[in-house]
Amino acid sequence: MIKRKLSKTSEFKKVFSEGRRIEGNNLIIFILKNDYNFNRPGMIIKKETGKAAARNKIKRRLREAFRLINKKLSPGYDIIILAKNNIKESGYLEIYHDLENLLYKGNLFL
Repeated sequence: MIKRKLSKTSEFKKVFSEGRRIEGNNLIIFILKNDYNFNRPGMIIKKETGKAAARNKIKRRLREAFRLINKKLSPGYDIIILAKNNIKESGYLEIYHDLENLLYKGNLFL
């Protein structure tokens, strides 16, 4: 059974080494084509970003933003979303627009 998200270290390493990197204000994304007919996101929020509660809040916001944007994306990509340390000052809409712009730069929209 294939998971609908990136979870294994080997999957993350493959996207980091072979994928394209696009950098924004609050986020860095890595994109790599996969063999499935759906997108698999992976999120990374470093410990320097803040305490666990703050990191979980950022993860929830990123997951929701990706869920809404994913409907408009071409299927078949592994996408790693890496949060920069300054993301904790950003609101949900700013995170949403940053993610949307990065995915647009990566030519993932239908």
